[in-house]
Amino acid sequence: MALDSRHPSYTECVADWRQMRDTYAGERAVKDAGTLYLPATSGMVADGFPAGTAGAGSTATKGYRDYIAYRTRARCPDLVDEAVSALLGVMHSKPPTIELPPAMEYLRAQASSRGESLETLLKRINFEQMVVGRVGLLGDVLDVGERKGEFYIATYVAESIVNWDTAVQTEIEVESLNMLVLDETGVQRVPEQFEWETVQQYRVLVLGEFDEPNPVAYSRGGPTYRAGVFRKDTQYAEGKLKAPKTKGRAAHEIPFVFINAEDIDAPPGKPPLLGLSNLTLTIYRGEADYRQSLFMQGQDTLVILGLPAEDAAGGGTGGASGGQTRVGVGAVINLPDPGGDAKFIGVNSEGLSEQRTALQNDYSRGEQFAGRLMDSVTRERESGDALRIRLATRTATLNQIALAGAYGLETLLRKLARWMGADPQAVKVTPNMDFVDDQMSGEQLRLLMEAKRNGAPLSIQTVHRLMSQRSMTDLSFEQEIAVIKGETALAEELIRAGGGPDPNTSQSTPTPTGSGGGNGGSAAE
Repeated sequence: MALDSRHPSYTECVADWRQMRDTYAGERAVKDAGTLYLPATSGMVADGFPAGTAGAGSTATKGYRDYIAYRTRARCPDLVDEAVSALLGVMHSKPPTIELPPAMEYLRAQASSRGESLETLLKRINFEQMVVGRVGLLGDVLDVGERKGEFYIATYVAESIVNWDTAVQTEIEVESLNMLVLDETGVQRVPEQFEWETVQQYRVLVLGEFDEPNPVAYSRGGPTYRAGVFRKDTQYAEGKLKAPKTKGRAAHEIPFVFINAEDIDAPPGKPPLLGLSNLTLTIYRGEADYRQSLFMQGQDTLVILGLPAEDAAGGGTGGASGGQTRVGVGAVINLPDPGGDAKFIGVNSEGLSEQRTALQNDYSRGEQFAGRLMDSVTRERESGDALRIRLATRTATLNQIALAGAYGLETLLRKLARWMGADPQAVKVTPNMDFVDDQMSGEQLRLLMEAKRNGAPLSIQTVHRLMSQRSMTDLSFEQEIAVIKGETALAEELIRAGGGPDPNTSQSTPTPTGSGGGNGGSAAE
């Protein structure tokens, strides 16, 4: 049984994942893919450009050189990178809320195999959700070092989750994972050398017996979870599987969670920014054609009418047999034929404006698709409610990503809690869902207080609640009142000590002239 087999859904999605990675990485990655994203023109093929990638065949042909120049002149915009950065910034403008049972509290600061905190791990989950729309989380047990027996969380990108199988738990009608193959192939340094090599490695996770058709996961009892690593070997062997344990406890469910852009199901979903990636490549190809047209516009051909046959054959100018025709400052072209003429001809430029307009429209669509939540135009006069309504539809996908990412992390942490015997219901992961920065301004607060003084049925407690909702204060009403009372008591004490004016008076008492620099206290007396 070969471990390098792929799930049918994997083979359907892997091309989209590569495209998303390339368009996120930027222009160099897109151009390195050669004709995958930018086909050669028919003229380049006729001039000897080989089929397939740009590096195939001879590089000496005119078609190949023309394609390299054609690709080099093209521009590929970073729309996907800009969108992901902006959306991540909005999603994590405020921290998530994470609750853990006491026995798992150590994961808060050091959760992943990279030493990341749970908050940082959630951000990486959201990144993978936006770029390719899929990521996997595996809970495992450390078997060496000071933290031996403790959990850690390993992340797996979509491309490394190559095969899986699920079964329905008939008792509770919930789909359960019973087989998973993870591709951990990577570059590793050769021991005691400076050289590097690619090492093939697979991790196999199984619930119960491998040949059992429909094993069922239970939190207690039932089939046991086993795992094994196959290094430099693609053939499955049952004897390599062992049951990981923490404090002598084995797990009865595979501690792995799929996280897609909208759910945590095993089948992969569509990358949320795939449309933006497609538009990026459309712009890239349009840019190549437009830059090619501009280049051809600057490459006019000199045509001489009436040049003697012997000079035309030798490529010379009239009266200079065998010489090379020159153009530009200082060049002279003699035409012996009185009816002769010389002119430049070039590519018709009528289509340039249409190409430019099409590119401008594509760029505009790209900006709209990216959903630039941080507008470049200031909106001081727009209320928070209006801002929320305006962005409600634009943040719908963002809401789904945030909820699915947090729910996936919460699901894995609950699996780990069940594994170690802790209360899984004590685990809660709540993402930041406030994607709008609508902080109350001082002017808005002044208008509220003015309305209250003019008779509006508005209590101080209601004003404080609005201030809290609009990020003007993070204290409760009772805490705020206590702080105000403390400040008032301190001010009164300073007044009694002669340290300042009475805060309860609207005007300070002027100091008498000629008092010899008496302070406010002596003047009041």
